Amino acid sequence: MTRLQALMHEQRATYTQIATRAQLQPRTVRMLATGETALDNVSVNTVRRIASALSVPVATLLEEATAHSGDDSRPRSERLGAAIASTMWPTTRRAYLSPVEADAHDDIADANPDEFFAGMTPINARRG
Repeated sequence: MTRLQALMHEQRATYTQIATRAQLQPRTVRMLATGETALDNVSVNTVRRIASALSVPVATLLEEATAHSGDDSRPRSERLGAAIASTMWPTTRRAYLSPVEADAHDDIADANPDEFFAGMTPINARRG
């Protein structure tokens, strides 16, 4: 049973209900819930929509990322999916080490997003 299927079962939600809330086709939700299509084979936007429809964080939908790049006992798709998940939704914040000066302090890498974007002018997305 996939995490998506388990969450749908807990919430007593149908494929159609989740699909309507996520603005997706019921078939898409069914294929993801049954594991016929893996979550790492769809767009990040689709995963976000489903997570939003279930009112859970995206990370809740992702399977355990226990596969490692050198672990040949797991299929390549699982290893790739784990690598993508750990990069896009890391569980811990990792400091970026500059390849040029690995021992140097990096103010940009250590800044949180609010500090980094504090002095920037907001972008007007409606501007043509």
